[in-house]
Amino acid sequence: MNKTRAVYITLLFVLLFSHAYTDEDALSIIRKVDEKQWIETSKSELSMLVFPEAGDENTFREFKVLSYCRGNEDSYMEFLYPRTIKGLKLLSKGDDQWIYFASTGRRRKIASSLQSKKQSVKGVGGDFSYEDLGNGKLEEKYSFTILENLKNKWVLEGKPNKDGSVYSCIVVHVDKSNYLVTKIEYHTEEEGHYKDLIMEEVKVISGKQTATRMTMINHDRESKTVVIIHSAEYEVPIDDKYFNPTRFNK
Repeated sequence: MNKTRAVYITLLFVLLFSHAYTDEDALSIIRKVDEKQWIETSKSELSMLVFPEAGDENTFREFKVLSYCRGNEDSYMEFLYPRTIKGLKLLSKGDDQWIYFASTGRRRKIASSLQSKKQSVKGVGGDFSYEDLGNGKLEEKYSFTILENLKNKWVLEGKPNKDGSVYSCIVVHVDKSNYLVTKIEYHTEEEGHYKDLIMEEVKVISGKQTATRMTMINHDRESKTVVIIHSAEYEVPIDDKYFNPTRFNK
């Protein structure tokens, strides 16, 4: 009886220790991912290709975008093409977002409701929602555990740290060689496995490894949106007005 009890206690200790180690290891991995993604400032020009049907490569809408970023919290996007939405601007500061419609001259804050954050940018559509375009460190948004520890990558599951997230969980694939994220799976309570974001075509720009092609696949609508970075600059001076909710549209 004593021997059986001792074995049980030892097994319980091992299980608890292993779980604690896994959580701690997952945290250290995601912190390195966040560090890898950190930039003081950046300026980039990109194209956004919206495919209503993921399997049809010939039918899409193209948008040209200028983007400024500052740290992990602030980003600014301005649509340059097509003419129908030229001048549309989107500011993200952490979980808060504002949009400016050049056609009407109106600026408004995006509601924080799940339904609003799940929508795509009005006039653009596509498969990137306001939630996807928001900023912040992964460590701050999700608590991670390791699902798989493979030869070339880790697969981490993240559960939201607070209420109000569009996603019930995300699954992040991390390349072991460079701590770059290669894929994120997005899950919701309603749709299950809802979307996949695939990062590829990594290039070294100003000494920083950068995925220059990102594809968001929407399994619910069977559509996809491809973002292609044409040029990027890091650690460049950017006027503070672009990150000011009352001045970003001026």
